[in-house]
Amino acid sequence: MAGSSRSSTAFGFGLADDILRTIRAADDWRSLRQLTRDFSDEIRSRHFALITHEDLRAPKPGAVDIRDYAEGVERRIIGGCRYRRDPVMRGCLFADSAFLWSELRDIITLDHQDRLALEFGRREGLNEGITVPCGKLGHCLGSCTFAGFRSPRMAELALAPAQMFGVFAFQRARRLAGPLLPGPEPRLAPRYRDCVVLVGRGLRNKAIAHRLGLSEDTIESYLRDARKLFGASDRTELVAAALLAGEIGLDELRRS
Repeated sequence: MAGSSRSSTAFGFGLADDILRTIRAADDWRSLRQLTRDFSDEIRSRHFALITHEDLRAPKPGAVDIRDYAEGVERRIIGGCRYRRDPVMRGCLFADSAFLWSELRDIITLDHQDRLALEFGRREGLNEGITVPCGKLGHCLGSCTFAGFRSPRMAELALAPAQMFGVFAFQRARRLAGPLLPGPEPRLAPRYRDCVVLVGRGLRNKAIAHRLGLSEDTIESYLRDARKLFGASDRTELVAAALLAGEIGLDELRRS
């Protein structure tokens, strides 16, 4: 059993290394598209899409757009610019890893329009799909999708390989789309950061001063300096800038 376990682990590492090496060797859009097509065929998926969630009718610099999708769905989502309303793309905002479309109801609340969209997809041959959310702070959210599986069981078996492929393929696509600058150094001292978080929760200076045991003048001074650091003109811009810089987390802004 021990030997079998080691062999299984080695196989898993070998497969992961093969996928990563192959993706990193893709040095242009054409080769990455072909690689995605080959992987889609391997997992018995009819269609694929490696895209950023934006208006792809006139892509901006840095956009990712590699797809072989059902014509009707492309017309509806891309041509009709309905990506913000698409339930699968909306699910990417709340999912923490690859998900089956049949699990969407556990990730987001589906309304009538969502159900119609999913039914439309099924009529176009997208009976089941896997979508891998691909996000990078400060950049447009994207995803890697495989859809139209031969059977629901095939989709279940492909979930883990799709997660691995999707993350690294999208990373490669972003690099092909243009250079990515590293994240900035932190600029907020601890007390400044505390003030910005509390501003994000909707507290006024008097309440922040009471919470932190400081004077209102000190709080105003901290926030004024923080706005200068981020070039923010008001409290709303300050919170948004701190979020996009990764200095505070969205979860911290929820009121307890």
